[in-house]
Amino acid sequence: MKTFTYSLFFLFLLPFAPAAAMTNTLTPDAVVQMALAHNPALKGRHEDLNMATARRVQAEAGFKPHLDARAQAQHFEGLENGTLGPGLTLPVIDDQYSASIGITQPLYTGGRLTQQRRSAQYQEVAAQHSLAATASDIELQTLTTYWQWSKALAQITAFQSAVVRTETQLTDTRNMKNAGLATDNDLLANEVLLDQIQLQLQSAQQQADLNRIQLTQLTGQEITPRQSPLKPEAPAIAPFPNLQGALSIALSNRPELASLRLNAQASTALIGVAQAEARPQLSLMARYEQGNPNQRDFPPDDKWRDDAYIGAAVTWNLFDGGLTRARTAEAKAKASRDTYQLQALGEAIVAETQSAFLARDFALSRLKTSKHAEASATRNLQVATDQWKNGTARHSEVLEAQTKLTLTTAQRIAAEADVLIAEATLKHVIYWQ
Repeated sequence: MKTFTYSLFFLFLLPFAPAAAMTNTLTPDAVVQMALAHNPALKGRHEDLNMATARRVQAEAGFKPHLDARAQAQHFEGLENGTLGPGLTLPVIDDQYSASIGITQPLYTGGRLTQQRRSAQYQEVAAQHSLAATASDIELQTLTTYWQWSKALAQITAFQSAVVRTETQLTDTRNMKNAGLATDNDLLANEVLLDQIQLQLQSAQQQADLNRIQLTQLTGQEITPRQSPLKPEAPAIAPFPNLQGALSIALSNRPELASLRLNAQASTALIGVAQAEARPQLSLMARYEQGNPNQRDFPPDDKWRDDAYIGAAVTWNLFDGGLTRARTAEAKAKASRDTYQLQALGEAIVAETQSAFLARDFALSRLKTSKHAEASATRNLQVATDQWKNGTARHSEVLEAQTKLTLTTAQRIAAEADVLIAEATLKHVIYWQ
């Protein structure tokens, strides 16, 4: 399992993020770190965790004794002495004061406090997993955009080289036409090929600019044209487990699945909270107070007198118009809904894992095939060019070979990047370190 301590992470990372953005070559790790440090959604998840922690502390506080202090001062006008009988008068005390301190300790709540604390604990851990899941999503989104940017820039270089080759070929064709060794159709075909490659070059340039804009949004720092990513070179095959092993890891490690599972448990605990409202509540109370006059003395006199007491209070909600029953039904429905969502997410993760494995296998297969095709296209162009110069091949064969080389080079570059994206996706899907 990955562990994220984002408070310290942000404090450590932010001083270095601007410096990383100013280097000419940006590594994937540096861009991911900048995105994690900047992302508002991730910061929001961190605040969700803070709120969940605060709710857990509140729930735990219910088990502790509550201490309170009271003070009161009153002045009365228009009061008259009271007479209880011959020779017995209750004097008027216009100024009255009192102060007390008391403690209350819940003894029995029908399970309400226990279930509240349990629900809050589940929610806190769920918030931690939700934070980790959001970070994982951001990491994948950033890496995907990064390697798409790398792919576009690499294809720009490939198309620029193809433009140079085609322009050289066009010059040779013009010279041979002037010498009567090439036709107008040969020259026109060469010009059409050059236009097609330049269109592909412009498309790749546009894609690179779009990816830079996306990375600027993800990292919160401007990615300039002077900066560049690493080249899309697929590494050696990572030692991933087989499909069944990956499915087991994904269902155990995916943080959003753990978060939803814990939220479902928290919802189940809230059923007990609602049901506890129909049970008696018992609390122990103690208070010490002083008053002038002390209202507990009779007859009262204008002196400070103290008293203390200890006792127990029992409350029982005998009838509330169906409120407790409705709250219990709501809690049960929420728990059932969370269970169904958990089931749906588990099924989606299984499908994602299977799809990610297929995508990775396909990307690796495409890379192997595209490398072989590029090598063959390079040799084919050399042979066709030599034969055309020797007069044993048609000009159209050279143009066809040129087109094939440009296409296979672009396909090989795309396959390299796609393998890197597929690796990142598979790691994300099974939450693989």
